[in-house]
Amino acid sequence: MKQFVVLLFVVVLSLSLTGCAPFKAKNAGLQVITSDIPSSVFLDGQYLEKTPFIGKAFKPGDYVLRIQPDDSNLSSYETNIKLSKGLLTVVTWKPGNRPETSSGVIYEMEKLSSTKQTELSIISLPDGAIVSLDGGQKQFTPILIDSVEQGQHEFEVSLPSYETQKHTINVIAGHRMNITVKLAKTTSQPEEPVDQEPPMTASPSAEVTASTSGTLGRQAINQPATNKNVTVTPTNFFVDGQQVLRVRQEASPSAKEVGQAKVGSKYPYLNETYNGWYKIQFNDQIGWVNGQYSQLE
Repeated sequence: MKQFVVLLFVVVLSLSLTGCAPFKAKNAGLQVITSDIPSSVFLDGQYLEKTPFIGKAFKPGDYVLRIQPDDSNLSSYETNIKLSKGLLTVVTWKPGNRPETSSGVIYEMEKLSSTKQTELSIISLPDGAIVSLDGGQKQFTPILIDSVEQGQHEFEVSLPSYETQKHTINVIAGHRMNITVKLAKTTSQPEEPVDQEPPMTASPSAEVTASTSGTLGRQAINQPATNKNVTVTPTNFFVDGQQVLRVRQEASPSAKEVGQAKVGSKYPYLNETYNGWYKIQFNDQIGWVNGQYSQLE
């Protein structure tokens, strides 16, 4: 009994820095934390326990995890997770009253072929969030960083109109840490602005129709540009050595990317702004750019 308590203490201590940790076992481990909000944990539809939950006797494999808050006013959460042999997968979850206001992080680890190699993978929901590791250069999700120095690191994930998340991890040699961050929309903004039209909807003075090519995201531009331009400002996001800004099909970071605009380039402004995004004439089609990385002139 004493040996088990010591082992559990080591694992929990490591979790405070890491989010997941290796342990010597043929089975796989899972920990679920729900920010002091009592919730039920289900794995492949089978009830386990209430949160906070930790177990280390699972068969390695892919599972469906479901978190059901006791408070019926809070949204449940369901996701796919992978439990690996000898490794502890950790899910931290903060239920909201709607799925879009809920947030959390999934930490999963996998062994690499080299015992000295280290890797860090970060993806976000929605895609295209801004990530910085130890306060360094900003990048966009999804990202894979190799040769990360083992030990403690801090990372931050942010996106306009979403709550910023900051976490501390402990990178372990011989492993890749896979991190999935679910961002929550800020409650300060309404779900659907009532005084603005949704993106890609024609205004009374302009008509936007699909082109005959049928290519998704490519629009025939029958909308006259104003005498204003939108200039792309520094993003710290590089593609082939060139700093660029992603141009989206709609005014959303999760919308389909229709191209990449070079920093410093100018594009005709199509007289529409939505949730901090500018509508532009991007080559021969319509695009939207984030106002955080562009300027209307």
